[in-house]
Amino acid sequence: MVNMKTTVLVFTIIIVFSSCDLFKDKDTDPVYQTKIAWDSGLYSNDYQEYMVDGDSVFFYERPPGYSTVNIYALTRLDAETGRFIWRSSVLFKGIVFCQPVAIDGYVYVFLRSNVILCFNREIGECTARVRVDIDNKNLEFMDFATAYRDYLYLGLWTNGKYFVRFDVNLIDQSGDTAMQNITPEILWQPETGGYVYAQPIVYKNVIYTGTNIRIQGVEGKPVEVAGFDTDTKEMAFHVSFGGPEDIGVNARSIESGIKDNPIFIHDNVLYYLSTSISAWDIATGEKLYRHVFTNDLPYSKIYMAETLQAVFYKGNIYFTNLVSYVSNEPDSFRNIYCINAATGKLVWNTIAKHSISLDTNPVIAHDKLYVPQHHGLWVYNPENGKLIGVDRSFLGASFGRNILYKDYMICVRMENNNEGKLVAVYVGK
Repeated sequence: MVNMKTTVLVFTIIIVFSSCDLFKDKDTDPVYQTKIAWDSGLYSNDYQEYMVDGDSVFFYERPPGYSTVNIYALTRLDAETGRFIWRSSVLFKGIVFCQPVAIDGYVYVFLRSNVILCFNREIGECTARVRVDIDNKNLEFMDFATAYRDYLYLGLWTNGKYFVRFDVNLIDQSGDTAMQNITPEILWQPETGGYVYAQPIVYKNVIYTGTNIRIQGVEGKPVEVAGFDTDTKEMAFHVSFGGPEDIGVNARSIESGIKDNPIFIHDNVLYYLSTSISAWDIATGEKLYRHVFTNDLPYSKIYMAETLQAVFYKGNIYFTNLVSYVSNEPDSFRNIYCINAATGKLVWNTIAKHSISLDTNPVIAHDKLYVPQHHGLWVYNPENGKLIGVDRSFLGASFGRNILYKDYMICVRMENNNEGKLVAVYVGK
């Protein structure tokens, strides 16, 4: 996963900087001055995998004294002030690219080879190590896990493809870190052969996820999105799309579920934002629309999503995308999109000129849309896409996550030495 994302970023950098016009007229953009609410002074080892729980931020810090990126500590800060609270004494590596998850008094960290580390939320002590597997198949976690009530929901793959859950109360949290083994409940084994890749989303007591079918032997099959009642475990929603359907209409990019976080739910409508744009009524299963970008359409019609989190605002959905289909036009990269939620049609899109875009997400607060980019913080009017201003001194983190907390945008700001520090940007009135 890391190598793929790194390759995409490097490829994008090469293309963008190959243009001699990259910085042409950049000084004509209006200037925005970023207000830093707090600067933790602590360096993040991974720029997507932090989360806010209550009044605290939990993130994977590069511990003091370490220079390698694959050594992590779980660190807790006060979300209001950035004040340091604790750093775990247990260090770890080989993380799944998944945010830590908090349930009650514990924080859960997901590692490769299907291992979970459990930490006491208040003091940071490691309380348990757990291996999750089915019939000794040496399964591995997919990249996302979701907590709901006392359960963890996630995908498992390699020697089998499953969507599972287990009750965290099964874990002995006494502090004995000998490896515990848990066999989860299987909720779903997709019939198409795809693995369960989409970030699970809970809405009205139903948990939704979807498949990725871009794996050897199943290319061209449809993507599935399914929802399961968290009380009964029964399937409450299911649709399939893409694959042969897209091949038949000469799609520019066949929907295969490759995006990490394509499912977005608002007001009883499930949106699938990926290489196609789709929406379904959750109650009836009715398809409201589906936009497939075909080879006969002009480039301007393509507004696929590649965002960590879409945002709903005044009837529209906002997301980012770092992919271009016009490789010889550098400014066709780094797109920010606004689509009408009711129709899926494009309202506006724009480009953060003279900067490489990131695998990131927009934040909207007080009628302003904020997107940190590799070479600056861009601020827009979300209703019409007009640029309010750019702060080119604010360097965003590659593959950075932006979290709205009250009037703060918690994110990573890069230093000139290419080190990333966790900060909070003031986005209030």
